[in-house]
Amino acid sequence: MTPKERMLRAARGEWADILPWVPRIDLWYNANSLQGTLPAKYRRGVTLDEIADDIGGGYHKIVPDFLNARSPEDTVDRGLGIFRLKGMPYRAELAGVEREVKKEGNATFVTYHTPLGSISCKILYTEEMKRAGVSITWISEHVIKDPQDYKIVGYIFKNIKVIPDYENYLEFQRQVGDKGFAAARGLAAASPMQQIMRDFLDATQFYLEMYDHPQEMRQLCEDLEPYYDQLFQVLANSPAEVVFHGSNFDEMITYPPFFRNYIMPYLQRLADMLHARGKLLICHCDGENQGLLDLIAESGMDIAEAICPQPMTKVTISEVKKSFKGKVTIFGGVPSVALLDQSMSDEEFERFMKNLFQEIVPGDRFILGISDTTPPDAKFERLFRITEMVQGWGKLPMKMPK
Repeated sequence: MTPKERMLRAARGEWADILPWVPRIDLWYNANSLQGTLPAKYRRGVTLDEIADDIGGGYHKIVPDFLNARSPEDTVDRGLGIFRLKGMPYRAELAGVEREVKKEGNATFVTYHTPLGSISCKILYTEEMKRAGVSITWISEHVIKDPQDYKIVGYIFKNIKVIPDYENYLEFQRQVGDKGFAAARGLAAASPMQQIMRDFLDATQFYLEMYDHPQEMRQLCEDLEPYYDQLFQVLANSPAEVVFHGSNFDEMITYPPFFRNYIMPYLQRLADMLHARGKLLICHCDGENQGLLDLIAESGMDIAEAICPQPMTKVTISEVKKSFKGKVTIFGGVPSVALLDQSMSDEEFERFMKNLFQEIVPGDRFILGISDTTPPDAKFERLFRITEMVQGWGKLPMKMPK
């Protein structure tokens, strides 16, 4: 059975032969490749996928490679939450907008001129970010600064055209092959309101704006609706088996009433469209999810990726499994601190992992992975040790030794 078959079976609530193991190593790879600190056994120019093959798990192809831009056009609209990357199944094209781009050192300034006025943002990608392996740029100045900016952003999104780019996705799918499922990228934000929170405003300012300018915010959500309608239709009709949409859920930031009112209806709508076509929905649930677990179970998502347990969050895997009630597949389980020597000794790591495997038993609806990703200074040998554990303890249905 291939890694892809194992992952898809777990995602559908079916049994595979062995527990799927799919470590995410992109941030670790980016940082160590740049600094020349990859393990000595790897030749110069070794690829991320070649290292994944050496580890022995499947390919983690959920989060796109934001560094692998074909042209500035791919990432220039980062301040609007729009990307046009290799492997994506669509392109979002602006209409009736004049874009002005200026670069100064590590900063990119983008101004959008529309018939209703202009808005601007500032995007940063510093040397420090590169050294840390960060692949996505930082919005240091957001497009919404004044109440009148809401209608300008709304104008831009009411006029966006979402165009299928399925051949771009199929090439990505062919490259991944049977080593994992190639998730078709939707948006990081699950809904218009979360997109305003993530991309258009500073997180703190967002909550002030909810109180100070609720009417403008509601109108902007309405203006974003045609964009989401187009996007969901293109994703549902894509050749993908698994679609990624929605990320960074957290009980403090996307608190339960916010999730229930502003995020869950969009996940449910997309999930219904995907399920009608035999497709699966995966979301990046990398925050503190204790207060959201029951809502995630009802959200329609099939796979909750980057689920992180104690000691990095308050939840245990047993609690997550109980709350999900067999409706959602857990993807994750190994907190990134478990790979850090300064956080866990070898003995503590062995003890933690054995306890984790005991919680995973019998192993249904589970894809073992790193939550959120392997850190740059990870003790890399521990990934190989997890592979050994999967080989020794992961035969499904699992039965751990006493």
